[in-house]
Formats: sequence, C-alpha cells, structure tokens
Amino acid sequence: MFIPPIPSFTIDTVDSSMTHPYSIYIWQPPLSPRGEGHWIEALQAYTQEWALYVAGLIHQDRRSVIKVVRYGLNIQCYPDAHAVELVEKQIARQREHPHEPKPPFWAE
Repeated sequence: MFIPPIPSFTIDTVDSSMTHPYSIYIWQPPLSPRGEGHWIEALQAYTQEWALYVAGLIHQDRRSVIKVVRYGLNIQCYPDAHAVELVEKQIARQREHPHEPKPPFWAE
C-alpha cells in the first residue's frame, strides 16, 4: 500500500524569512473594545493544495476568517472574500485613527 508523503510545514508566528511560498493567516479580533485586531500567520506550506486543504480544515473547526496567501496575493479566503475585505477595512481604520486613551468616566 502506497502512502504519499506529507508535505512539510512550519507552525510559526510571523517570520522575517520566507521558507515556503504559501501562508495561512488567521484573523485575531481585538480582545477589548480599545484593542487592535491583527492577522496571525499560522502556517506555511510548499504546495497550494496543502495550504488550501489545511485552511479548509481550520475554517471548519474554528469558523474564523482565514486567508491563504502567495507572494502577498490572496489565493483563497474563508468564509469568503467579502469577510476578508471587511477585516482589511477594519485594519485600515485602526491605522488611520489609533485609539486615544479616554479619561476615566468620573473625570468627564
């Protein structure tokens, strides 16, 4: 019985060097009302098939917003491209208008 080899991958946070052409990013929403959300690079893969397969499994399990990227271009988006666009708009708004610390409620 022939068992095909499993492509290797690394599970790291964002790394400065690219060792694999495909990356899977998972959206981490803000943890507080004043927090900032960000993309976390969860996995790097050698092949597009492997990257899409793993991203599909992660999405089925977590129901989170995920994008598969190759050289900065979105190859596949979960649940759809519109959800990823909304996240990108939210990131742009966060960068344009950083949260300024608010005075305590009793000082207003």
